[in-house]
Amino acid sequence: MRELNTIKIIAVDHGYGNIKTANTVTPTGVTAYETEPIFSGNILEYAGIYYRIGEGHKEFIADKAMDEDYYILTLMAVARELNVYGIREADVHLAAGLPLTWIRKQREDFRSYLLRNKDVDFRFNGKDYHIRFVGCSLFPQGYPAIVSRLGDFKGTNLLADIGNGTMNILYINNKKAVELLLDRKIRCQSMYDCRQECGTGQLRRENRGIYH
Repeated sequence: MRELNTIKIIAVDHGYGNIKTANTVTPTGVTAYETEPIFSGNILEYAGIYYRIGEGHKEFIADKAMDEDYYILTLMAVARELNVYGIREADVHLAAGLPLTWIRKQREDFRSYLLRNKDVDFRFNGKDYHIRFVGCSLFPQGYPAIVSRLGDFKGTNLLADIGNGTMNILYINNKKAVELLLDRKIRCQSMYDCRQECGTGQLRRENRGIYH
């Protein structure tokens, strides 16, 4: 988390396997309950519904604004990051990312999705939070990690952001990011696919069969 004047800038990585902030990592499983769950642990109460977060992982969807899960996960991520600093009320500017292939079409829809409510009251793990969302910046995934060091990337370079559900690749050519996509036929789609490809290659080298 960073602070500009009185605004807390919180970066949230909306992954399929885990949702991350600068100081927290939480699996993306979300289960909703109409009554308070018997067992405690990562329980968020919002708009009269209880959500247990962190058991399992979210399935791949091509548009993260299709359901309520990533909104609930965002509230949880903000609460966990603020809790690191003992903060319960704040003006928050979100910084988030989308895959390079999605960002042109989905940027504004995802921004509206995250900023749907300017003032939000909710309860997480027994603590009340009051958040005022004042803005949201969206970037191609992976790009913020290298933007301050673009001057070091001479010649042709590839930035690979490998997640549980997707793998995003960005060209950096002579210190500049390039909107050029790799042929999908020559790249894995996720960490799962990469593991499968590596395992298949090793089994082939060892002349062993693959069993499921």
